[in-house]
Amino acid sequence: MSNWLTQANYLMMIIQVVVTLVLVPIVSFNMLKGIANNYGIHRYPQAATEVKQWLKKAGRSYWLVVLTTFVLATGIVLHAIINDTELLNWDDQSGLLVIYLLSMIPVVVMVLMHKALFSLFKKYSGSIRTASLRVRTWREYISAPLAVTIVFANIVFIATVLYFVAHPFDGFAGYGNLVGLVILDSLFIGIIAVVYRDNKMQGLAQPVHRDALKKRAIHINMLILAIAVFHLSLSMWLQGTELINYKLLLQSLYFQVILIITALCLTLPKSVFEKER
Repeated sequence: MSNWLTQANYLMMIIQVVVTLVLVPIVSFNMLKGIANNYGIHRYPQAATEVKQWLKKAGRSYWLVVLTTFVLATGIVLHAIINDTELLNWDDQSGLLVIYLLSMIPVVVMVLMHKALFSLFKKYSGSIRTASLRVRTWREYISAPLAVTIVFANIVFIATVLYFVAHPFDGFAGYGNLVGLVILDSLFIGIIAVVYRDNKMQGLAQPVHRDALKKRAIHINMLILAIAVFHLSLSMWLQGTELINYKLLLQSLYFQVILIITALCLTLPKSVFEKER
């Protein structure tokens, strides 16, 4: 591997740590505060004191988790740079995956914080919920452009597999890749089905708000699925050509995009705030 590519890989590792464990947590926490202030306190002013106290306490715990994971991830990258070795003295791709999993810890904590915040809202909203008289079908929650994109991504993946069956490279799994594609598609279809059937969105009394949140969650999962399938196809092309050394850059970029999308979806749809003003 050329020296400039090695330096580019190290730079991308640093960027991944900064993006996923600095920028993403900052954006995520600011969005949480936005929900607490612009939705929660605005709708339930009697909860203002408790919400502010909860934010301070939850914020301290959250930033402690972020700091811990940031130090661990930074240590992994700096050790590799200083000693001019691969991540964890093992493998750069596996090391990037470890850093990605570390950066997912604050995301999981943030999801739990959102759940706790809406449980707090529920205390002040009472048990009254407004039901919609109109029954919505699953088609109303599916984005047609995203569905077409997913179909196209699957076609590209299948075509890629067929090409490399005829022109295999070392480590190519053959038609086993298609089994992986079926598993991946099935996993996301299952997630979308669970989201579609979930009507326990506590803290949101209006059905139009619950529907908007559900639709956005489904669209986000569809987008992530499309990106994941395209990423697998592109990775296969890089591995099957002389561009395999660029695979690390692609993998790091992919992890960053997924984390950013995940962070941006951890808020309420704009329509919720517009209706509440």
